[in-house]
Amino acid sequence: MTYSLCVREQVAGADAPRFGVAAATRLPAVGSVCPHVSEQGAVATAGVTDADLGLRSLADLAAGRRIDDVVATRAADAPTLQIHGVDAHATAAHTGADCRPVATHASGDGYSVAGTSLADDEVLAALAQGYRDNERDAPLVRRLITALAAAERAGGDRRTDLPVGSAAVVVTTPGSEPEPLYHDLRVDANESPVAELRETYRRAKHGYEAALDRYQTENS
Repeated sequence: MTYSLCVREQVAGADAPRFGVAAATRLPAVGSVCPHVSEQGAVATAGVTDADLGLRSLADLAAGRRIDDVVATRAADAPTLQIHGVDAHATAAHTGADCRPVATHASGDGYSVAGTSLADDEVLAALAQGYRDNERDAPLVRRLITALAAAERAGGDRRTDLPVGSAAVVVTTPGSEPEPLYHDLRVDANESPVAELRETYRRAKHGYEAALDRYQTENS
């Protein structure tokens, strides 16, 4: 995994916050191992990792553990692991000493960003700014993709010689029944994965809304 963003946002009229994760890399299938989200929090994993690590971390959050405790447990004796995330109250991040450079992380009010194999440190600054400052009235899924695009413009993954990359976005909103299908999207192998993820979001949202209109008309 190269760069990722975990966020927590309050939802008007809801008792619990919304959580989201977005990630992009110059390797295939980042969505299968990096982004993990539930009603208790969001976690992203990188470096030497596996999908079960994120799932175990979500299970810990569901059991009542804090994100800083979860990250500290995963980080113990893990020099090749990067992990970061948010829960309802805090953020936490760890970048192992042996993660591929440039490898670093940062956090702000309700979000954390992290990356490995970055072009330089400015990639994460652009990722965070892209989330904080752009399209504040737009849906969270769209804003997360916009943040990925900002990081890509800042240099993104330094491994530009690799032929395909991938990108993913996942959002969970409390009390959403059912969660819109376009809140969980992946592009597993594409020359321009972030741009393709944006187009996939546009098409998926349009298709979901068209289908919903049709079913409501048929049942009215």
